[in-house]
Amino acid sequence: MKFSFLILFFFSFSLKPEIAPSTEGETLGTWDIKNGIFIENNDDETSIARYNWNVFYNIFPKRITQKYIKKLVLMTDGEDEKTGALGSLNDKNTEWQLVLDPIDVDFTSKDETRISQSIYTLVHEFGHLLTLNNTQIKPTEGLKTKQDPNEPYVTLEGITAKKSYLNKFVNEFWDGTLLKEWDFIQRNYCYTEQKSCLEKLYGLYKDNYTDFLTDYAAESPEEDIAESWTAFVLGEKIKNPETIAERKINFFYQFEELVYYRKVIRKNKKRYE
Repeated sequence: MKFSFLILFFFSFSLKPEIAPSTEGETLGTWDIKNGIFIENNDDETSIARYNWNVFYNIFPKRITQKYIKKLVLMTDGEDEKTGALGSLNDKNTEWQLVLDPIDVDFTSKDETRISQSIYTLVHEFGHLLTLNNTQIKPTEGLKTKQDPNEPYVTLEGITAKKSYLNKFVNEFWDGTLLKEWDFIQRNYCYTEQKSCLEKLYGLYKDNYTDFLTDYAAESPEEDIAESWTAFVLGEKIKNPETIAERKINFFYQFEELVYYRKVIRKNKKRYE
């Protein structure tokens, strides 16, 4: 599966793995989710939405899914473009919506590559849910855009808790120089001109390619941890990691609950492979 940079927003998004619900693309429908239960409506795509939700709900830990996911949105921008996203529905990070492109996330396909991509997208999005919910990020008033290497990492949703997965990840793998360079690109290019932003970020990846599992991971620490989480879930532990990228996969083994989630997800996804 190839990866490429696309839009740089919090929802972050590419075939990669994601699609921003507020940007380009045709909205096919929106459905409420209550305590994990899909709420029917009259939208034409209700049957495929129900099916996709059941797949997601059957694969991932239900306690987290029931607690946070409150909406499912289907959008499309064509085949093999942006495939999904996860976005907060409020400023407290307590309610989230899952966005999927049913052309790309298709578990009825007979194409093994399509199925693998679909699973990859869902695992990646669940990684965002784990690392950006209200137990991990403290919402703040106003938008703070500049990173302080002596303070917890700042996302568009707020400030990471010191013991959060993301803050620990940034402290371990995004040293002061890398974080400073990335922050400079964000503030001077990504808030103004998309093309220059993507070029600069790809340059950051090329200069530090052994630090990242995919070029897409260099888009932000949020995407980096989600890509690393996905490799942790779908791959195996690296016995003798030689690069920072490989160390990122092993990062999650220090958390007992994440090792358990990995076991659950790996078992549950087998029925769809």
